[in-house]
Amino acid sequence: MNRLLGLALALLFLLQLAVPAGMIAGREITLRRGELFRFRTAPVDPYDPFRGRFVALNLEQAQAPRPAGVELSYRQKVFALLAVDEAGFAYCSGIDTERPAAGHYLVARIASLDQEQVRLQLPFDRYYAEEDLAPEIERAYRAHSRRDKQEAFITVRVRQGRGVLEELYIEDLPVGDYLRRQAVVDNTE
Repeated sequence: MNRLLGLALALLFLLQLAVPAGMIAGREITLRRGELFRFRTAPVDPYDPFRGRFVALNLEQAQAPRPAGVELSYRQKVFALLAVDEAGFAYCSGIDTERPAAGHYLVARIASLDQEQVRLQLPFDRYYAEEDLAPEIERAYRAHSRRDKQEAFITVRVRQGRGVLEELYIEDLPVGDYLRRQAVVDNTE
């Protein structure tokens, strides 16, 4: 009996390690092998102090035309079909309720819908940062993500419906490089 209990506990322990390891492996495989897409960001709502140390992102193209004759509901899982515009930025060209056989897509949820458009909740709406850098990144992001000045975007790797945020860019620079450049400018003034 003790041997059986020991084996059961060992299997439970291995299962507990396998779940997070599988999640980490899936994210890393997507970052290494996924197709690269750039998404424009849009102005973001005021800072929410309860969410912690990350930058809340609002994606400009997180909406798609509502398909005719398809019953949709709030929070429903859908597949957002991806396309790239002439400037090289990704957008959702449509949605499907069944997994597409070909092309690039993201698994998403419906955030809201009306007669013509479906607003999507995409799997990357937060850019996590080091505790001490997050306020600086938030300020830079807000300054460059206004209606009159949209110079921020993110790169996302997409593979088999999974999207992993790779980097936040401000003025065509990765946010870390942008902050270092601003520190140099501030120190020379």
